[in-house]
Amino acid sequence: MRKILTLLFIVVLSACASSTATTAPAAMNAAAERYVKLVLALGEHDADYVDAYYGPPEWRTDVKAKKPPVAQIHDEAVALDKELRAMPKPADEMLALRREYLARQTESLIARAEMLQGRKMTFDEESQALYDAVAPHHDEAYFEQLTASLNAELPGDGSLADRIDAFKHDFIIPKEKLDPVFKRAIEGCRSRTLQHIELPPARRSRSST
Repeated sequence: MRKILTLLFIVVLSACASSTATTAPAAMNAAAERYVKLVLALGEHDADYVDAYYGPPEWRTDVKAKKPPVAQIHDEAVALDKELRAMPKPADEMLALRREYLARQTESLIARAEMLQGRKMTFDEESQALYDAVAPHHDEAYFEQLTASLNAELPGDGSLADRIDAFKHDFIIPKEKLDPVFKRAIEGCRSRTLQHIELPPARRSRSST
């Protein structure tokens, strides 16, 4: 999950960072660019942290050349989070949501950097720190009911686990098709976004290559 979420953060926030001043304050654009570069930098220490990147190639090249240590990434992320929290709340609802979203993702980045430096967390603490969510807790009867429902939905031979694996197999994307699928998904997101939000001209038809 973390890999997929990081991909989305990079795509969305790198696009925002290039927006014109008419769509977002310069300070927030600069903060978004700093966030993206910090995530890329942490990805140099954690191979699973960034699944794919579609932002400016020179950002990644610069990060690879510098490769700051995890402790420095952590401290810069903490400073960024403080700056974001100190920004006056924008009157525009979308800008306010953007600031809150960016601040929360920066907190997640801070937590991951701390984990790489040895911080230990429980499962619930980690999910809260990284994803801003905690899994619900249910009793045995709840799961027995779910198992019965799955048995009914997936008839056939073999154990329930085998039938679930067979069902999931139909949705696996072959490795060689991952990039085209993600590019198509990004273009679909851009197309739907344009139905609700006006993007700068350079972003309206930008290729994901």
